[in-house]
Amino acid sequence: MAVVETRNLIKVFKQGELGAVNNVNLETREGEFLVLLGPSGSGKTTLLRSVAGLEQPSRGKITIGNAVLYDNDAGIEMPVEQRNLGLVFQSYALWPHRSVFDNVAYALRLRGIAASEIGTRVEQALSNLGLGALAKRLPHQLSGGQQQRVAIARALAMHPKVMLFDEPTSSLDPEMVSEVLQVMLNLAQQGMTMVVVTHEIQFANRAADRILFMEDGLIVEGGRPAELMSNPRNKRTQRFLQLVMGEI
Repeated sequence: MAVVETRNLIKVFKQGELGAVNNVNLETREGEFLVLLGPSGSGKTTLLRSVAGLEQPSRGKITIGNAVLYDNDAGIEMPVEQRNLGLVFQSYALWPHRSVFDNVAYALRLRGIAASEIGTRVEQALSNLGLGALAKRLPHQLSGGQQQRVAIARALAMHPKVMLFDEPTSSLDPEMVSEVLQVMLNLAQQGMTMVVVTHEIQFANRAADRILFMEDGLIVEGGRPAELMSNPRNKRTQRFLQLVMGEI
């Protein structure tokens, strides 16, 4: 069974315009590291936000395991907080006046989880990401890479079934990028199911189990990194990879 699945998913922002997501069928497997590649405006982020519940699709169906997250025909739309997904986006979205510990604990408290369990979850998440010694610091006392690791710890403390990453390194200084990519690689090696939007081509080539290329709201082509990078069949994929690889 697919972990996350979309069926005939469409997202149109303005009537009469081409869909930002255009009839996309997507499946992720248990423990898979799935990367979405494509030019800006190709629909990658909109697809991810639709799965997360941050965008309401126009039509289609989204499931995670046996749970229906969204079904236009059945009138089902599960709230974001019930979707059992970890979300990490470009912005760290940390509370500036709360400590690292309290930033990670905040959503757990909103869910009414017992204080003793919150402490255990937060300490474990921070320890796993090498942040245990920084629990009392405020966000402005951290580097960009550390702040993004706090955002990842916050998501992991929710014990998500799937982690969604949208360009998690795009706002980082170059020297901080490898720090966050290593965290993601560690999660992949631990068997976490992840769907990742990134322009870090070399990282995707090394870490991904499968890459899907999107353009104009469509999944144009997909396959294992070695296949897609060395022998893309679609001309649009070829053009994109030639441009991006030429910049590396």
